Amino acid sequence: MDMGEKILVFDRTPVARLISCAASFGSAALFFDYLSRGADRINFLPLLGLLALVAATIISALIQYGDHIYVTPRGLLYENKWLPILSRGGRWLSWDDIVEVCEIRHKILVVLSRDGGRMLVDAIVGYAIARREILRRAPHAVISGTLTREDRK
Repeated sequence: MDMGEKILVFDRTPVARLISCAASFGSAALFFDYLSRGADRINFLPLLGLLALVAATIISALIQYGDHIYVTPRGLLYENKWLPILSRGGRWLSWDDIVEVCEIRHKILVVLSRDGGRMLVDAIVGYAIARREILRRAPHAVISGTLTREDRK
């Protein structure tokens, strides 16, 4: 099978996932520290704020673990297995619809489409492979940012 026929799947880096988990544990520690002060020193608004912080960091960690970027023969797809619960599906870009690929600081790709949509490719395992494949499969796209002509080879 030719490399152009395979579907490549990219996930978030372990460091990004660890940071999101650490944030969840840290917010939970703050919440339980506040609860341990005793019932007479607990106020409703701070308790509610800390509870919201715990929920937000747990949701953020789940989203980090659900992120996947697919490079297929037909196009580029961002999908998160948890976002359909929030009524938001994946984002699909056909190779023909990509008009510009911009790289920021050699670690973030911004892929722009004809309809004004954009997709970020960042903090994934195999970033260099994803970058190379996107540039190879969208040779008609304008390159900008830190990308050079040599990157297309």
